[in-house]
Amino acid sequence: MRRLTVVLALVCSAFVSIAAPTPIHASSEISEPEQIARTQVVQTTGPDSSSLSWGLDRIDQRALPLSGSYSYIATGTGVKAYIVDSGIKADHVQLAGRVVNGWSYRSADQAQINTWRTTLGSCKTPSAESPAYNAADHPFDVDTFDYTSTPNDYGSPDNDGHGTHVAGIIGGTDTGVAKGVTLVPVRVLNSCGEGLTSMVLRGLQWILDDHQMGQPAVVNMSIGFDLSSTSIDTAIRSLLAEGVVVVAAAGNSSTTACNTTPAGTPGTISVGASASNDYEASYSNYGECVDLLAPGSSIKSTWHFNNASVNPYKTLTGTSMAAPHVAGIVARYLQGLTTTSTTVSEVATWLLSNTTQNAITFVHTSPPTGEAMTPNKLLAMVVPDAPSGVTAASQSRQLDVSWTAVAGITYVVTSSPGTATCSSSGASCSLAGLSNGVKYSVSVVGSNTFGNSRASVITATPDGVPEPTTSITNTAGSRTIAVAWTHPATDSPGLSFTATASPNGASCTTAERTCTISNVVNGLGYTVTVVATNAFGSSSVTASSVVIPDGEPEVPVSATSIVAKRFITLSWPAVTTSANVTYVVTSMPGNFTCTTTELFCTFDGLTYGINYTFAVTTRTATGQVTAAAITTAVRPGFTVKKTIVKKGS
Repeated sequence: MRRLTVVLALVCSAFVSIAAPTPIHASSEISEPEQIARTQVVQTTGPDSSSLSWGLDRIDQRALPLSGSYSYIATGTGVKAYIVDSGIKADHVQLAGRVVNGWSYRSADQAQINTWRTTLGSCKTPSAESPAYNAADHPFDVDTFDYTSTPNDYGSPDNDGHGTHVAGIIGGTDTGVAKGVTLVPVRVLNSCGEGLTSMVLRGLQWILDDHQMGQPAVVNMSIGFDLSSTSIDTAIRSLLAEGVVVVAAAGNSSTTACNTTPAGTPGTISVGASASNDYEASYSNYGECVDLLAPGSSIKSTWHFNNASVNPYKTLTGTSMAAPHVAGIVARYLQGLTTTSTTVSEVATWLLSNTTQNAITFVHTSPPTGEAMTPNKLLAMVVPDAPSGVTAASQSRQLDVSWTAVAGITYVVTSSPGTATCSSSGASCSLAGLSNGVKYSVSVVGSNTFGNSRASVITATPDGVPEPTTSITNTAGSRTIAVAWTHPATDSPGLSFTATASPNGASCTTAERTCTISNVVNGLGYTVTVVATNAFGSSSVTASSVVIPDGEPEVPVSATSIVAKRFITLSWPAVTTSANVTYVVTSMPGNFTCTTTELFCTFDGLTYGINYTFAVTTRTATGQVTAAAITTAVRPGFTVKKTIVKKGS
């Protein structure tokens, strides 16, 4: 962890201090001598397309023996894996449909390619790395393929096979770790698996130009220089600063990885190789600059050309095979993420914290003086993948969250803002006590005995039929009821409330928490109900206790009379604005009085020829007395008009 801790600090510092990624310069601009980058393979065996790669089998469990299966959920869909190598056979049945156009040094102008050929030489010329040229190992003539400018070469086909093998480990349908990842060939090596510093620099610059800020991506560099390269280190730092994770093979020289590029480049995830018996591979580079080990010996994967069968497979050995196992796991981790400046640190922390500890038996037990031992960490993806298929159905003050459940995993769901949480070993649970109309970030994390998954996060807003109102209070007035109530502040905005008095159905509607009901009858007992309404419907009804409006009564609107010899019967229409009204009728002169709850009074013993004035007033059962009266003038008896009577008539 010592090297990685320092590396991540450097990455963060570089990101803060650099306004834009540092440009990567072509060969004419570099000051250091050209070095040759080579693939990290030391031996091969015959094709084998019949059984599961033991590497896949090993990384999904903690201990031997192997289970004979590889379990996964996430597939790396939506993540780009840049494969800095010899190209990819894009039409291989394991890879077809997921290889996109990349970059190739063959697209350079002919003058540049001639310069590179002069330095590298021909694959047909034996060298320490390529002692014997065999035309059958290459689908195309190597000199024509390597040294002819081909502007429309985007990284496919592959005339060496190494890049195709690496691509198959990362993302082959059957052979790969991340079976849905997008594969991007970046050809920096020729048909012998060799490339120059300037060729690699141009490939890394192309990645930096192609990558969009925030896009989840991983770079696999199963290549290595014999020494450190300052210019390559600088280029890798530019990629790290943009949030691109860089995975590098530790190298196959059985020496410290700290003195090489890219294995010793600060910020890369450097990978040593293990064998199927959990021994450190004898060829693997070692030391504190190796972050973890992964299966690298005798790994079956895709091959680059037809040799007695269609789309064959081949078994190769080396740290080149270990690194893509890690790159595939990184792609699975990044699925669904948007990268930021902290992604590289986050990935490294998560990856190393979930490795299997102390499973490796080391063969390099005596590192050079001052060099620490390789960390005893073996790649593992046995913690759950991030939950998939996460959705949230909105209810009133609640979110019903669901996901695709996997047996043996417990899921914990939390919301932000707030502290609402729920958990389940099934496929759903509900977050309650939320606020309607508030947008929540909902996080679902799966856990098992090995640890926690990365969170899957969605946003959702609870809403639904409103909650019922509470605590209704009524204030009685004359023919009015002032109603007030409380309602949860966590309910959705845009509510309306309707208060209704029963009997008679008088009501008021408002968006506030109070309103006044008019046109009720004084003296009559009312029950008031309040209902909240929004676009989803209405709440249940909340009722109050009985309230009785009261106030000064009105008087009848008119009065009529029936006149007889000595009495008068006076009648009037009922007062409807107050209940249980008593009518009081007085006369002038005479001070006759009639008090009744009926709608008439009869006054007897009146005097003929006298004009009487009758006043009708009212009072209620609670003693409220009207301040007004209605009057009418009446004269008892008969009115005799004077007339002329003729004699004899």
